[in-house]
Amino acid sequence: MSSSGVRATLVPVGVCATLVLLLASCAPTEQVVPGAGALIGGTLVDGTGAAPVPDAVVVFQEGRITCAGAATDCSVPAGASVTDVTGRWIVPGLVDGHVHYSQTGWADGRPDQAADLRAEYPYEAAMALNRSNPGRYFRSYLCSGVTATWDVGGYPWTWDLRAAAEDDPWAPHVSAAGPLLSARDHWLNVPAERQFLYLSDAESVEAAARYLVRSNTDQVKVWYLVEEDAPDAAHYQEMLRIGARVAREAGTPLIVHATGLWQAKDALRAGAVHLVHSVYDQDVDEEFIELALANGASYNPTLIVSEGVGQFAERAFDESALDVACVDPGTLEKARRTATVSGRAPPETLARRREAGRARYELMLRNLRTVHEAGIPVVMGTDAGNTLTLHGPSVHVEMEAMQEAGMSPMDVLIAATLNAATAMGRGDDLGTVTAGKIADMIVVGADPTADVANLRSPALVVRGGHVHAREELVWR
Repeated sequence: MSSSGVRATLVPVGVCATLVLLLASCAPTEQVVPGAGALIGGTLVDGTGAAPVPDAVVVFQEGRITCAGAATDCSVPAGASVTDVTGRWIVPGLVDGHVHYSQTGWADGRPDQAADLRAEYPYEAAMALNRSNPGRYFRSYLCSGVTATWDVGGYPWTWDLRAAAEDDPWAPHVSAAGPLLSARDHWLNVPAERQFLYLSDAESVEAAARYLVRSNTDQVKVWYLVEEDAPDAAHYQEMLRIGARVAREAGTPLIVHATGLWQAKDALRAGAVHLVHSVYDQDVDEEFIELALANGASYNPTLIVSEGVGQFAERAFDESALDVACVDPGTLEKARRTATVSGRAPPETLARRREAGRARYELMLRNLRTVHEAGIPVVMGTDAGNTLTLHGPSVHVEMEAMQEAGMSPMDVLIAATLNAATAMGRGDDLGTVTAGKIADMIVVGADPTADVANLRSPALVVRGGHVHAREELVWR
């Protein structure tokens, strides 16, 4: 709770004095109707791609939007709690379409990735804290304007976050894929639980995939780290198709980590409906486009995650790109320790890494342009939880990279709202500010259709009809 005491839902009359300095004024009401509220006076960008609506009204009751549009079309019910946002923009709550609650945002959560610091930062302890205290990440997401998250792979307990977060006004919605079917027998697990289920043989893959669907997973995820010319490539192709068949029979979407063009096309042939990363080994081709369009598949470029790992390799955390007020103190403290970690590579090695990273980034931007122009739905996702891709504010760095690739601000906004909500299976509830949807919105101070950077530091975050001022959500 902030020092002002503002925590209550729907901006009740008693806190209007607090918000008036921030947002203009709250219309005085009497006998506030529980669960009823409205935002008035702002410009509405509803996330559907429609033209912005000036002097708009958004009415919500019992957590759902009942009307959104011009003031002439939406009347505010008597007794509703009203927030005047004149001069500001109302947009859907953002959706981070690629997160990992099983990862910390620093090297202690990925000792296989950046540096093995388990002697000082035991991996089991990091995972125990993530499991017991996801609320610190939840707050970071809301502070950043993110009202829904898609966990595309992690420990079985990530499934439990869905129910825990769904009706919590202090948490984003969660969709979760749970443990990954993996073409690598990866060691990054804890003694009593696995997050990687190895594609070893037909019987075990069938059993693992059935475990996922019987656990009511939202998606079946495959970590498809296979080289086309590898001696065991045919084996993993067969294992992928067994997992895909089980998912298809259960009506569960198949999503695939495939960063090479051959792997991505093979995943699409197997039935993948979402690719959780860019293709970054070569330019996508016409066959890839045709396969993706035929599947109705979406594409999540995760442009910035390699930059975070690169910063750690350089031992130089660049916090200037992030709204660090939205990062929990424990995570921020560890990130700031990056410079003190020993084992920095020699300058010539780092120079080669930077050059390779830049070339890969340019290829990802180019492939994103091609995919977007071909009409394949693009989903915004950060891969948050990986080293120095921090939960919450990393979404803004990712969206700005998508804009750099040539996507218009409006198209980036749709990728970060409607497309992401649809891909994670929540399109009926989330992703637009339209009647019938859950009342998840943010209010920002400048036009997001001119520059997605204007989505940074929202003044208000509305989660299920509960209105939070920014001062409630920042950590300092």
